[in-house]
Amino acid sequence: MDAKPELEEVACALCGGSRTGVRFSALEGWPPSRGDSYAATTDKFGAYGTIQQCLDCGLLFTSPRVRASSLLEEYQENKDEDFFLQSEARSMNAYLSLALIRRHAQAGRLLDVGCATGFFLNAARLSFEVEGVEPSKWARQYAKDRLKLEIGSSTIEGAHFPDARFDVVTLLDVIEHVPDPAGLMREVARVTKPQGLVYVVTPDCDSLSATLLGSRWWGLRPAHIYYFSRKTLTRLLEAAGYEVVEAKSFGRIFSWGYWLSRLTNYPRPVYRAVEALVDGLGIRDKFLYLDTRDSVELVARKKG
Repeated sequence: MDAKPELEEVACALCGGSRTGVRFSALEGWPPSRGDSYAATTDKFGAYGTIQQCLDCGLLFTSPRVRASSLLEEYQENKDEDFFLQSEARSMNAYLSLALIRRHAQAGRLLDVGCATGFFLNAARLSFEVEGVEPSKWARQYAKDRLKLEIGSSTIEGAHFPDARFDVVTLLDVIEHVPDPAGLMREVARVTKPQGLVYVVTPDCDSLSATLLGSRWWGLRPAHIYYFSRKTLTRLLEAAGYEVVEAKSFGRIFSWGYWLSRLTNYPRPVYRAVEALVDGLGIRDKFLYLDTRDSVELVARKKG
């Protein structure tokens, strides 16, 4: 087995504070060995690090955590064949995001940060001129071969985009993965035009289900190193020069079988009851839109 990666202690990325309290203790099996996948389908992992809460601003974050340079290497080498098991649903979910974005911008130049295999960009290019950045070499190659999308750079910082290039920048299930979300948002603001938009989707750690489920909440995952509420996410965006114009819970479309797989870490009676219903009705491969109200989608406009 590969050696465990180096860890580092970090301060709060939102306010810089060092006064913290443990919200959730690390589970056995964390940190993952090098070579384990930081994939979108990481529910199979079942382990996360010590999650601290900043006592000054309330932000939740993993500390100690895997060093930033090692995290980038993991994502660059990441492959996630299971991602395609729900490819039709992921394409439909892209249009759910576009529906909100298009209420505020109907055309222009759009950048998707952490664009994965390009499903969202493929949908967005019907309305926008699109570009993307993505660390996974495997995902970039899929986007090129299957969707004819050229994804040239691993990170937004490495792309060296000109100032004020984009009308819209999107981060779909990305901000919770990055080692410096405040620095990322400053770079996003730099490449966004005045009055341009940023669109963010992320788990909501202050949601009712996150509160009730505690350490069993699906959002607590090894690849997630920041956990935002609407309050802390708004503060992050405001510090980068944005004003929130719309925020709401974000539902998704997946097969019944997929939703069932996400209950495996929940209490067994809950899982067994839902499994019996799904199998009894024969609907594992049928699609279901479900808003568990523990993810938030947010649109903010750059000031100036």
